[in-house]
Order: sequence, then structure tokens, then C-alpha cells
Amino acid sequence: MRTKRFVSVFAVIALAVGALTLAGCGQSTTSTPGGTPAAFTGAALVGAGATFPGPVYSQWAQSFVKVEPSAQVNYQAIGSGGGVQQFISKTVDFGATDVSLIASETAKVSTPFIQFPTCLGAVVVSYNLPAVTTPLKLDGATIANIFLGKITKWNDPAIAALNSGVTLPATAIQVVHRADGSGTTSIFTKWLKGQSPDWASKVGAGKSVQWPTGQGGNGNAGVAASMKQTAGSIGYLELQYALSSGLPVASVKAPDGQFVVPNVDSVAKAASDLSFPITETTSILDSKVAGAYPISSTTYILIYTDQTDQAKAQTLVDFWTWALTKGQAELGTLNYAPLPDSVAKASVAELAKITVNGTAVTPSAVVK
Repeated sequence: MRTKRFVSVFAVIALAVGALTLAGCGQSTTSTPGGTPAAFTGAALVGAGATFPGPVYSQWAQSFVKVEPSAQVNYQAIGSGGGVQQFISKTVDFGATDVSLIASETAKVSTPFIQFPTCLGAVVVSYNLPAVTTPLKLDGATIANIFLGKITKWNDPAIAALNSGVTLPATAIQVVHRADGSGTTSIFTKWLKGQSPDWASKVGAGKSVQWPTGQGGNGNAGVAASMKQTAGSIGYLELQYALSSGLPVASVKAPDGQFVVPNVDSVAKAASDLSFPITETTSILDSKVAGAYPISSTTYILIYTDQTDQAKAQTLVDFWTWALTKGQAELGTLNYAPLPDSVAKASVAELAKITVNGTAVTPSAVVK
């Protein structure tokens, strides 16, 4: 009898310990009425930054709620400059920028962080010239001289020489540029700096520059809207913004002398130059690959690795894991190109550095 009583006591203790263990392991899940652990449903996130990938992040946010219904990702496309500032001040869950952080920005970041590319796009030279139905061809020197204010008419000999057989009007050229701190501006001006010594010495490159001529618009959408309202205008935009606004885009002369049309395929070819680690000099401009569009770029996400909110940290890992894997298939319909597989995998690996109170956060089963 005493032996049986001992066995019963130990059985009860074992069951109690097992129950406590299971309860502890299930803290990150919810339970259904029947007691079965339910899948993680996500948490609300706020991000801000580059307008360049705005259409992509909006589409991904809409798609991801089908994966995690409570994962409301609110992305504010305010420009790369604003995104970096909000990331540094820790007023958002993630920041977004079209150019990787430079040393002066990194110095302001007080805790460890990761930055990784999410997709590829093109900065295009777009124009509003209804009388010209043949897509124009432009080279770096000519584009630089237009934005320097040296070429002021559409029938200028420099433009005519690149577009044999095209009747160009004597319409005045109206330059439209970004008024806000912009990664798109940084990409465009960095490319111009390499095309024109005059541009390099007089204007340089950066998220904000002192424009020699033209009017400003906020965001890619603002530039597109100004161009639509201004006959004879020329501006620089991310490809999707130009196409969705019905604005034509120019073919641009590549390093091999060929004029390349900006599209998903020509942007994807430029990505062969992209690799980790990401540094402030990372760039895919002027790729030497045949058929690569010369003003191609990636765009980046910034996330602090030491998180304190378990639900937000899990959603950050889940959302960006999904975006870097399954979400890449949605890019073509928005005129962006997916990352090379090796770069996408390296970006996912960066997410493994995110922790909550020192414990690594792994992707939920629904996004794997």
C-alpha cells in the first residue's frame, strides 16, 4: 500500500511539473476555446522613410494581413532623410532609406542595428512633352546640363543629336526636383556626379543639394504631380511613380554605349553587383553588365536588434522574412525587381540578430 501511495504522489508531481513546463513554453501563443495553441497573429508596426519603395511596402502590408491578421504595418513615405531621423530618434519600429547609412548618421545611433536591402528599382528621367511620342534617349552629360540649367530648350542640339529623326519642340525645359531630403535624390545626384565634372564641382551628391534651377516637389508623388501640371517639364522619379502617372521615361546611355530602357529586367541585371556586407559605398549604379539600366538602386530597412516588446519583435521578424521570401514574387507587378537569391538570403540572416531581452526571435511557422 505504501509503495502504491508513493507512486501516486510522484505521478501527480510529474503531471504538475509537465503542465507548468508547457504553460511556460506557450507564452508567445494564444489558445483556442478548445485549448489548442493558435498561430501568432501579429502586432501593429509603424515605419517611415523612403518614398522610392512606398508602393511596394504598401502592397506588402496589404498582403501580409492575410498571413497575420493583426499585423497592421503602417508605413509613412516621408523621404529617406526623415526616415533616418525618425529611426535615430526611435520614434518608429523600423526606418527606411534608399542609401545605406553614412558614418555621420551611424555615429548618432546609440544601440546595435541591422540594415538590409528589400528590393530593386530604377530612378528614371521622366518628362512631360505631349508633342513627342517617340521615347527619348539621353546621356549623362546631357541630363547633367539640363539640371544645371545650361540646356533650356527641348530642341537643343545636344538633345537632338541623341534623338535622330525625332522632331523636338522649342518648348522651354522646366526642371522639377525633390524639395525634401531624399534617397532618390542621393541616387540620382551620385550618378550625375560620376557623369559630369561640372556637376561634381558645382552641386555634388546627397539627400539634399543646392539645385541650380527648377521647382521642388515633396516625395516622388509630389514630383510626379508637379510634372503632370507643367508642360515641358523634366524630373527624376522612381519608375513606378512615372508609369502610374502616365509620364514617359527616357532610355539612358550605359557605360558600354548602349541606351537602356528602365524596366524590371534591366534593373535586375544591375543587381549582379550587389553583395554583403552593406556599407556606405554600396551601389549598383553604372553596372558593367550588358543591358543593365545605369541608374538602378536598391533600398534599405533599418531595425534595432535589441527589442523589448515580444509581439512587435516577432512581427518585425515575420513581416520582413515574408517580404524577403514570398513577398519578392509581388515586385514585378509594381515595376520593381527582386533581390538576387544570395542577397535575399543574406538579408534574412540579418533578421536572426533581433532579440528580446537577449533571446533570439525566430520566424513563425506561417512565414517559413
